[in-house]
Amino acid sequence: MSSYHTEVQNLNYNAANRSFEALVVFHEGGETRKVPISAPLPITTEFEHVATVLVARAKARRAKGTARLTARAPALKEGKLLHLDNLVRQFKDAMGLSDIPNAA
Repeated sequence: MSSYHTEVQNLNYNAANRSFEALVVFHEGGETRKVPISAPLPITTEFEHVATVLVARAKARRAKGTARLTARAPALKEGKLLHLDNLVRQFKDAMGLSDIPNAA
């Protein structure tokens, strides 16, 4: 069964634009997707309302396919990225270091 939850990170208020800006993170099964988003709201808006608006805007952007600046990463498993060993192997191959054993 896959898990799904959403969180708002790096919430800031941009006074020049009079808007809240944040990174909405979607945790979906084995992946994490990050969508930068903003919402023109007064600075006095309650956090719960700001978060609701930001998440709704991020979901709408993803549904329309206009979330071009999204970042995608595999989920963490036991504190390590699932693909870390593969990345190390690719790096060593690219640098010609395939014969060097892994560090202990």
